[in-house]
Amino acid sequence: MADWPTAAVVQAQLGITNPSAETTIVVTAAVGAAIAQVKMDVVGTDPDGTLTNEELWDERYPDGPTDSLAIAALILAVMSVKAPDAPYGIAAVFDTGGLRVAHEHPTYQRMLAGHRHSFSLG
Repeated sequence: MADWPTAAVVQAQLGITNPSAETTIVVTAAVGAAIAQVKMDVVGTDPDGTLTNEELWDERYPDGPTDSLAIAALILAVMSVKAPDAPYGIAAVFDTGGLRVAHEHPTYQRMLAGHRHSFSLG
């Protein structure tokens, strides 16, 4: 099993070597949000409403995240920090048109493959 990414790991991926206090706050929030989102995307919610998302996670992954889930959180955290650099989802503009940022990052989606739990509504 892997460990969740830390703010320092995300900063290293972004090439931030001497972060300001504000940058550290943003990156730390992005890491927390990314981990929470991966957990939600993987385990969802309890159909009976008796367990919290965190309790569901602990029940299904008592040893922590797999390597792919940790990388999914890293990808999502990096994307979250970089998102303001792509206003309206446009990463760059060329003479042939704009290059849009994917709404659902394909690598993130692949890292979640095989981990999602779903429940019927019937």
